[in-house]
Amino acid sequence: MTNDLWGTVWERVRSGRHAVIIGPGTLPPAPGDLKVVQVSCDAPSTSGGALDDARRKVVQFLGDEPLSSGPTPGQLEAGLRRRLLGDLPGPALDAMLVEVCNRLAARTNGRAVLVFEAIDAADTTTVETLAQMLRRSGWLRLPLLLTVRGIPQGAVAELISLMRQVHGEATVMDVGVDIPAGAASDTFVWTALSPEMLRVLRAASLCGTTFDADVIARLLNEPLGSVLEQLQGAADAGAPLADRGQGRFSLPPQAIGMLQSRLLPSLLSFWHARLGEILSGERPGGSRAAPAQPEAGMLGGEPSLVSPEPMPVQSDEQVDTPAADLQVPRPLANYAELFEPERRPEPPHQPIQEAASSAAVADSRRQPSARWTTGGTVPTSETPADQARAAAHLQAAGRTEAAVEQYLAAVREVASHGDARRAYSLAMQALQVLDELPTSSRRALLRTQLLLESGRLQWHGALVGAPFTLHEALNSLEAARLSLPHEAPPDLAGQLAATTAGVCYDLGDLDSLQRALVELTEVSRRLLAAGEPLLAARLLNDQAAVYVRLGDPVRATHLLEESRRLFEGRLRTHPDEAVAVEELAETHHLLARLSLHAPIRPGREADAYAISLEHARAAEQTYQRLGQPLPLARVWESMGRLELQRGQPAAAQERLSAALALQQQLGDATGLARSTAAMADVYSRMGRLGEGLTLLANSITLNFEKGSPLGLAVNRRALEGIVQAAAQAQGSEAEQLRNAVAEVERRLVQAESVLGRVELPEEALARS
Repeated sequence: MTNDLWGTVWERVRSGRHAVIIGPGTLPPAPGDLKVVQVSCDAPSTSGGALDDARRKVVQFLGDEPLSSGPTPGQLEAGLRRRLLGDLPGPALDAMLVEVCNRLAARTNGRAVLVFEAIDAADTTTVETLAQMLRRSGWLRLPLLLTVRGIPQGAVAELISLMRQVHGEATVMDVGVDIPAGAASDTFVWTALSPEMLRVLRAASLCGTTFDADVIARLLNEPLGSVLEQLQGAADAGAPLADRGQGRFSLPPQAIGMLQSRLLPSLLSFWHARLGEILSGERPGGSRAAPAQPEAGMLGGEPSLVSPEPMPVQSDEQVDTPAADLQVPRPLANYAELFEPERRPEPPHQPIQEAASSAAVADSRRQPSARWTTGGTVPTSETPADQARAAAHLQAAGRTEAAVEQYLAAVREVASHGDARRAYSLAMQALQVLDELPTSSRRALLRTQLLLESGRLQWHGALVGAPFTLHEALNSLEAARLSLPHEAPPDLAGQLAATTAGVCYDLGDLDSLQRALVELTEVSRRLLAAGEPLLAARLLNDQAAVYVRLGDPVRATHLLEESRRLFEGRLRTHPDEAVAVEELAETHHLLARLSLHAPIRPGREADAYAISLEHARAAEQTYQRLGQPLPLARVWESMGRLELQRGQPAAAQERLSAALALQQQLGDATGLARSTAAMADVYSRMGRLGEGLTLLANSITLNFEKGSPLGLAVNRRALEGIVQAAAQAQGSEAEQLRNAVAEVERRLVQAESVLGRVELPEEALARS
């Protein structure tokens, strides 16, 4: 491709337009006025794939990645209790990528471009996700440059067609099929190389057309310098080898078969197995790297983030009190008696709190699971773990079970990046590989785990716009339940029950809610029988969420109080047990939010809000001690809403201001949307509608930039409250206020036209 043609390409991206180049060749150095972020789709990458690689590279340039860059393991695992806490799913990968790309475009004044080299080598999920981003016209403001080395087919051809629709025919430039000099591998005599050079290149061919020299050095137990010298010698001898910089090299596709044609099958299998170990994070000999040191912020350590204190609600001595001693004062009245039960069909009542109470929760002879497992491996410091590639090599080596285990770890890793599509694709691939194993309890366990992860991904994806439905999620979870072997770990049964109940909760009909209770109760009893009372106690909070949805806050309160009592009992004998501390804090937060979800008996509002705030303060103290800023901000938001409900707008404003400041620091878009909505309510109550509208407009902009349709749904709910207040406005400023409302609504409609308009889970439930 000539310099003139490249000049045309660079001029297109300067004007903010996408471009596609069809034909072989490499990207030349970019002009000095352009920042080029380059991603090679045919190169080895982490399990997250090209899109996550792009996100990380853009973030590296920006240098200011938010702390909350994707859904946390807790968000992916949490049961339906998160609904009571107001939690929404974390952002999807495409939204995170667009958000950082738009920030890059703004920071460089439009002088930047994101390049995906060899897009035809990317997996279908990556290409389809890029197409989804481009279909939302006006969302991505950073131009894309795609290079295609072969003939566009399938999803790649559809992507190019879409780019033509967006920016016209001039988007695509076909530069022909001229072959660069030295690239003809079919005529090169590989056996003419020295044995040392041939050994390195044969090993490299196992990685595909692109390989990292340091991985090959580890595979062959050779110094990196020695491997690089052998590659230099091969290049000097005319081998079709390209140095792509930073220790990464490429071979033509035709060379792979030739280099492997005379390899002994036993050596080929051995090398594949070793590559699987290296890429999975294992040390030579199959041992794992040492676990990472505990993060700051756990009990006994310094907080990972010093959180702002919005108001002096407790002394420093109280904040430093051990979590086991953070007791809520005994209320003057039974908390449950303050709520008004609704008239709903009676669900099957199968309480487990009595059984949990008799299960010797405080028995110090047993140590419960530290946390419901999230899987994954600890990478070594030498090579970042890449479970998906490790799985492929282990499968090639005939180690099918180990390959499936690595696929499972890859699914969890990719899911934590917010890429539900790619993670689900990996899960389906793993299930196909699993069918190669003979029937056994181990195979059944792996199948259950993969189906559970699939159900979680479909549940999460259905709420953030991925092409899944709640009924598909329920089908996957039902298949997981049928596969669950009797000897499965108790915590797996607990995860499966909580996830199934969460999907049923979001479906919202009476039959689904009753099924949720049956699932939770059945597994709770199973956990108790297995001697896991703490795991059973965790499910009390999920059951409470179902009873709130069923209109029975009294029963929900009893369950939460029992959960609180059990965890407090555990902490009296194990005061530094982190899981029990976190569970107790969450239970206090759930008890605090009951007053926001359930109808209160007339005349008892003051008592209910006072007790709720006491529970919130207990949760606040614990999260401050643990140094956990995200749940702390959630608690402050809840406290602000409670203060507003009890007629204290100034106190509500102070709490919500602290929550907003911390959520801004964390980059928590959905948290900001909720806190902003609450603050807008505060301003509305105080008669400061103009300030509320300004805050809401800023939140709409933020949620659009973050690609959060759920955040926009929270904004719409807040706007509806301001619209009602503005309709009652009188005087000379009324017309000006209504015009401002109309402008904010216009911006919201415009944002929803790009990201799509969705319902909040609780809104969908209210219609059921």
